[in-house]
Amino acid sequence: MIDPAGTTAAPPRRTDRWLALFGVLALLCGGVFAVSMARNRALAGREQHALRIIRTALDRQGAALLHGDRGGWLRDVDPALSADLLRLYANLRGLQVSGWLPRARQVRTGPRWSADVQIRVCFSTPACPRTPETYVPAGDVISARTEWLISGDRAVLTAFDQTGADGSVPWKRAALTFATGRRVVVAAVEELKETQPQAWLPAAERAAQVADRYAVTRPRPGRYVVFLAGEQHWREAVGEDRDAAAFVDRTSKETAFAIIDATALGADPDDERLLRHEFGHIATLLGTLGNRDEWAVEGLAEYIAYAGTPVRSYELVDDARWHVEHRNWTGRLDLEWSAEPAERFGYYAMAFLAMRCLGETYGEPRMLGFFTRVVREGAAPAEAAEAALGVGWEQVESTCRPKILAWLKP
Repeated sequence: MIDPAGTTAAPPRRTDRWLALFGVLALLCGGVFAVSMARNRALAGREQHALRIIRTALDRQGAALLHGDRGGWLRDVDPALSADLLRLYANLRGLQVSGWLPRARQVRTGPRWSADVQIRVCFSTPACPRTPETYVPAGDVISARTEWLISGDRAVLTAFDQTGADGSVPWKRAALTFATGRRVVVAAVEELKETQPQAWLPAAERAAQVADRYAVTRPRPGRYVVFLAGEQHWREAVGEDRDAAAFVDRTSKETAFAIIDATALGADPDDERLLRHEFGHIATLLGTLGNRDEWAVEGLAEYIAYAGTPVRSYELVDDARWHVEHRNWTGRLDLEWSAEPAERFGYYAMAFLAMRCLGETYGEPRMLGFFTRVVREGAAPAEAAEAALGVGWEQVESTCRPKILAWLKP
């Protein structure tokens, strides 16, 4: 190529062409990246907005529940869900709901917004705190996959599919019927026509008055909740163990249910001792989860069940005699527990006698102080005896051994 000055110009280098091409591609890619970033930011903003609106709807629903506002409970619910949500509402109100702590996560867009929801509820307690364990799946945590129709600043619940097991009290899905007293709520599955909560209420109220005297927490438990289990629910809760008549399910530190095998042969609505035993567990263990000192736990519950009655009227006294004779009992009070059916009642009986001796020898306040240190605080009996009873553990056992043997003489 010849320029106007008559000199020969060098042709453009190929690298210049590539640089120009790369520049164009970079501009195009940068534009696509910027558009993608903008879309991601927009989606994140929409998700945050949806999460905020869903949380607001859940909080508003909980406030309506706690105030007994049935219409407010359904305000943000699709009419197609009304029957299921009203059943849940009735159960929560029947169980004296006192706390509603919702959490929404994993909010995703689609044809409708979806979210994983967990709601911790409390029953008849003045405190329902958020803790690290609040949303650990348990009997008082509702877990559900939900869908929502969001329009502006309103979210309407269109799907509420509960996940996880019901627990020992099937209040999350089944319809329950209730009888409510001053200190007790008795519940049963509505379809269990042969079991009427009202029939169990008088004995339960009397049992609650006794259990209240031994409450070691302040404030004392709210209403004691009894669930009358039919054969199916009992089997789901404990398996095939038909020797046990009842147990307490501590679903959290604030919530406990007394579960009664209500359709078993011999189930008696007037069995105040059985109810005292279970309420005794609630009155002395509420605020804790888990314990290993079964001799003290079961012994105190039996003590409460038979408070004010002579030892000789205790129905397991023959089982205690068998244990002393066949297990070569040496006077140890804090026996290693055994749940073997053949030995179970003997251990219950020996635990009762141990706590009865502590109560009669050192007085109930000191006995309860000993129990608190051993069961609720994890102290060894030797340490707890010095602090609560004022004597060494060896002296306690040497004092109780002859008393227990005297009680067991035919």
